[in-house]
Amino acid sequence: MALEPARIADPSEIPVVDISALIDGDDAARKAVAAQIVHAAENTGFFYIVEHGVPRELMDGVFDTAADFFATPDNNKLGIGLETSTCFRGFLPLDSKGSDPTQRNYLEAFQMGEEHGAENSYEEMLYGANQWPSQPATLRDTMMAYHRAMDTLADRLQRAFAIGIDFPEDYFLRFYRKPLNQLRLLHYPPRPPELDERVLGARVHTDTGAFTILLQDQIGGLEVQNADGEWVAATPMEGAFVVNVGDMLQNWTNGRFISIKHRVINRSGKERYSVPYFLNPDLTALVEPLPEFVSDDNPPRFEPVHVGEFLSKRFDSIWPRMAT
Repeated sequence: MALEPARIADPSEIPVVDISALIDGDDAARKAVAAQIVHAAENTGFFYIVEHGVPRELMDGVFDTAADFFATPDNNKLGIGLETSTCFRGFLPLDSKGSDPTQRNYLEAFQMGEEHGAENSYEEMLYGANQWPSQPATLRDTMMAYHRAMDTLADRLQRAFAIGIDFPEDYFLRFYRKPLNQLRLLHYPPRPPELDERVLGARVHTDTGAFTILLQDQIGGLEVQNADGEWVAATPMEGAFVVNVGDMLQNWTNGRFISIKHRVINRSGKERYSVPYFLNPDLTALVEPLPEFVSDDNPPRFEPVHVGEFLSKRFDSIWPRMAT
């Protein structure tokens, strides 16, 4: 696998959308922004958002906290190892493997999510409590504050996806009464020269959920596969988020919105940090092409699957977890 640097994506491949109108614009302005978002979802699957209303100090604070956490001693991190959780919460060390040994990533991670009480054995596989380290002391408060900000931003984007296709703005909200939204801190160390070139920072993949909101530092490394199969760099943009359509939104829209392959390769020789927020529906929600996107000319392209099965299968393939 060649690891030559990808060329920088041009605006037609990863467009930039100013979403300020989603916060305080009138109906016409919101509809115009929603049309841009839907155009990107239909044609590129990836786009940047700016003027999103998330305070810059909160974004910077997340990066500072991430760097502090990953720099703590191993016993602080391994004490909350993801393999000790029944619901994929906690720390993942470098070069961890799940049930599929080919799915390797050269990164370390900390994952948390919304805390819902599990009401039955089915819910126990993904609902549950977060694990928190003793250091840094700021981690929990910072992560929870950032998670709330992402929930608000994700709600605005969900409404925009619906408005942009002339649906009621709450069209997709019915799938999020007890959501599995997740927040992940990722640390990509400099790539050692002896590392097998087949092992990337993050392997080639699509995201499983509805969509992802990514905060990335200024180091770079995220690459997206364009319509011609060429890898292009999603260059960091100061103060912006990267949003990409996930498999579930692609399946609900029967392929109208597209979930695109991407990867991370840290060629910089520096530490790289990123913070993806994954919008995941309720555990029991059904993911299948919705009637509004199916016709005689466009029959269902995806088999029905429950969110819990969809997520658990993907997570098991890449991450270890405690046997239940």
